[in-house]
Amino acid sequence: MRTGKPAAEQVTPGGVWAYLAQHPELSRIFDEAMTGKAHGQIAGILSSYDFSIFNTVADIGGGRGHLLQAVLGAAPNATGVLFDQPHVVEDMAGTASARFKLQAGDFFKDALPVCDAYMIMQVIHDWSDQQAVEILSAIRRAAPAHAKLLLIEGIVPDDSNPSWIKMLDIFMLVMLTGKERTRREFEDLLAASGFRLDKVIDIGLGTSILDASVI
Repeated sequence: MRTGKPAAEQVTPGGVWAYLAQHPELSRIFDEAMTGKAHGQIAGILSSYDFSIFNTVADIGGGRGHLLQAVLGAAPNATGVLFDQPHVVEDMAGTASARFKLQAGDFFKDALPVCDAYMIMQVIHDWSDQQAVEILSAIRRAAPAHAKLLLIEGIVPDDSNPSWIKMLDIFMLVMLTGKERTRREFEDLLAASGFRLDKVIDIGLGTSILDASVI
């Protein structure tokens, strides 16, 4: 309350991500948990969006690449680039191929790949508004004029009813600098980063694809 920083940063220097980078076994468990969650959402993503229109697809902060590999399976003429932290990409070295490329880096510092589409799945909710704009702006700098941004996140309902997304918002407050957001808040982030929200696609499991274009 006094510092405005998440409790995790008071306990662990550098916060959650630095801690995971320094503890490979815990990082593995975290990655497997995120993979399990992603598997539950992938079917809804593939059935809700036509990825065959793209030649190149980047998954920013894509972890172990399960979403990107599924997308490439549904779009056999496309190639993909998995962008994540060096220790994550290093673990994925054996999966690289002509269609599935790996790029290690920090999306706050390093250039992102040039692609037709950018997926970023439940990453933005980890960060504050300022940091979220920095990440999305990095994508915008790399994105060609025709590119699409597919922001895959939960959306806070505009009502007073109980919601898992509202509970997750509390977790983000305690663990990280992030938060869950309403549709209007996502629109504002996208506009500040050089994107226009075109439509929102509900894929189930409290998750939506926010389909945005470059402006």
